[in-house]
Amino acid sequence: MMKIKFWGVRGSIPSPGPDFVKYGGNTLCVELCLKGLNRLIIIDAGSGLRLLGNQLMGKQISAEPLSIDMFLTHTHLDHILGFPFFVPIFQPGTRLTIHSPVTCEEDSLETVLGGQLSYRYFPVRQAELAANIAYINLKEGSFDLGDGIRLTTKYLNHPLLCLGFRFEYGGKICCTAYDTEPFQNIFITDPHDPAFDAIMAHE
Repeated sequence: MMKIKFWGVRGSIPSPGPDFVKYGGNTLCVELCLKGLNRLIIIDAGSGLRLLGNQLMGKQISAEPLSIDMFLTHTHLDHILGFPFFVPIFQPGTRLTIHSPVTCEEDSLETVLGGQLSYRYFPVRQAELAANIAYINLKEGSFDLGDGIRLTTKYLNHPLLCLGFRFEYGGKICCTAYDTEPFQNIFITDPHDPAFDAIMAHE
């Protein structure tokens, strides 16, 4: 059995206030709970990750250390800004594996995420995190994650290297394919463009 919980669904920046109560104001963070496994899958680390971390720590009294797989679709700020505020990374015993595409191969995933934890931006440095954190450069393909979990990834059309995810477990499937754009310009305003008449006809 797979349960999905949305801790954040917005893009660009968090949006607090009464106008955003229905869907919440946090940026992207999705939790996959897999029945029968002491294993947590998190998709993206937007501002919603802070709330998820707080809930996890509330359940940790006399519980086993957390084992977390975090999958980032890409490393734009709205998808990672919750990471420094994710309480489990400050807890000894937490095992966290972060999977993400990296646009520039010369910059490791650890370096990219660690940019937020430099002294200029945050009071805690990356080297001071207590959790056991592993970083995996994720690419397009199909992967056996163990415990009967299969992941298929697909590159999306986005200014930064970005992946869509398809998780399968126990006969259930969860897919994400956000932050992707059309491969052609759909905003054609030049009347001399061959596609202009077709666009106007649809309007």
